[in-house]
Amino acid sequence: MIRAIKQTEGVPVDYPAVEGVEGSALAAAWQRVEHFIAWRYSPREVVWRVSACAGEWSPPLAPIVSITARQGSDPAYVPETGPMGGYVLREGETVLTATVGAAPAPAVVLEAVRRLAAYNVTADQIPAGVTRFSSGSFNASVRREDIAPARAMVNSGAADLLRAYRRV
Repeated sequence: MIRAIKQTEGVPVDYPAVEGVEGSALAAAWQRVEHFIAWRYSPREVVWRVSACAGEWSPPLAPIVSITARQGSDPAYVPETGPMGGYVLREGETVLTATVGAAPAPAVVLEAVRRLAAYNVTADQIPAGVTRFSSGSFNASVRREDIAPARAMVNSGAADLLRAYRRV
């Protein structure tokens, strides 16, 4: 039996560029998209603590650019790739340190980031609690719930585009 006890993921230096999205909107959209999917497109360090009774372990993130394993004070080693594409681990607690993430991001992922960023910018223009605008002879009802930011991935259409990237 193998189980991951803990995963610690670093923050990348930068995120892939997306046409029409800049600055903090780009970083915020990428962070939400990456939280939603199992793929990374900017390199960063990820550390897993794994408890094993020997066997093959598959990391929950991809792509793995490089990986080393360490048990206690033993020297680090590169784990062998198993028949299922995971890593063969020795018995006991193992700390795996990997570089995860490689460019380029597929067009569908870039479009999901663009949609999410555009949705967030639009949603931010409607003050919380405002449900009705009127200006002269123009009346419009707009509904903005307090949970709108939590539903942004679905409401923007990004979640639908990212279905194929949810699992490794």
